[in-house]
Amino acid sequence: MKSLIASCGFALALGGCAVGIHPGDDSPSVSYTATNSYQTVYLRVQNQAAECLRGNGGFAVVANVDPATQAGEVLVKEDITGAVMARTVLKAVDDRHTQVTHTVSGHRPWDVNALHAMRESVLMDTSVCFAYK
Repeated sequence: MKSLIASCGFALALGGCAVGIHPGDDSPSVSYTATNSYQTVYLRVQNQAAECLRGNGGFAVVANVDPATQAGEVLVKEDITGAVMARTVLKAVDDRHTQVTHTVSGHRPWDVNALHAMRESVLMDTSVCFAYK
């Protein structure tokens, strides 16, 4: 384990092991308006991330919601590096509609398939781990 951490640390220093979502990169994303309240969307996204995106360990779901601004964010982060692999940002449009943006790193399993499943989970109001297209 120590050698893995050291190897990745060395590779990061050389710039060859950059993973996760970074500002200005071309990470896959999708934005849409959901026909649910921001609270419902927030809980659905948080649940889907825990069930489908976290894997069998090594990743954490970090969720924050602000009732004053009716906005929230759900992240799936790598435990060791803190790299964000999946992110959902949501904001209430009104009492029954929420603007949602999902972004993934683009590297399997946080790829376009995960992105489609994240969107379907919100639209269908049930956790979807894989969306068939």
